[in-house]
Amino acid sequence: MPNITNATLLTDEWSKLAEFGLKSYAQDEPLSIDSSKLLDEHLCLETLQKIMPELGASNLKVTASLVMKRMAFLTLAPVLYAMSGFDKGLDASLANCVFEYPLENALWVSKMPLKDTSVTTGVDDRDRWREALLSKVFAGNLTLLVERFYTLTNVSKRILWENIAVRVFSIYEQRILMTIPEEKRAQAKLDYDFLLDKNTTALFGLNENPLLAFYRAKQKTALSDKPVRVRRTCCFYYQATEPAEYCNSCPLPLRNNRVKAKSKIS
Repeated sequence: MPNITNATLLTDEWSKLAEFGLKSYAQDEPLSIDSSKLLDEHLCLETLQKIMPELGASNLKVTASLVMKRMAFLTLAPVLYAMSGFDKGLDASLANCVFEYPLENALWVSKMPLKDTSVTTGVDDRDRWREALLSKVFAGNLTLLVERFYTLTNVSKRILWENIAVRVFSIYEQRILMTIPEEKRAQAKLDYDFLLDKNTTALFGLNENPLLAFYRAKQKTALSDKPVRVRRTCCFYYQATEPAEYCNSCPLPLRNNRVKAKSKIS
């Protein structure tokens, strides 16, 4: 095991992570459930059914996909930023997380309470500390929820994993690497590369890296002025909006445009 030392978050570090939704745990928080209870089929179904009309989702499959997008951000953003920006480790195992699900006008206003917000540092072996840390958030949390949502709603695992992958990409590319001090960026880039390495599999509890299939070159599209990494799957966001709206990296409008173009040619 890596030599792990207990530490604390400084005030400015806590403030930064709070921007991503981190908060201290308070019992009996309304519209919340211990994340570990989502592994229970009945409780998970009950929670998704409560969220579905508030999201404006058309069915449970759409609900599960959009819930995973939210959970992935709230879980990963504080953990990855603390790890790569501060060299401090938060415990984001399922047992330590609480899932909040309040929405206002179909928009999430939830945060991510952790029961234990103490942190660790990897003193002598950062690589092993990092893998242990990431194993908790993936194999010990998100991988389990992907399986539960899939078996309960039949939503594609590829959709759920791409929802997680795009969060990893944006957290590193738009938040961590763009904002941390220059002297921290080389290590942060190594952390990001590690998450995208084809040999990084154990921490996901899988035989292959589930993020890698979705890491592709960015391109300009009709929906975005800036180059984006077009998704391989659709997250169903358009099925929870009226009139239908699409993410700027959604593949569906691009496919529809190609079909229209071919129709005009023929």
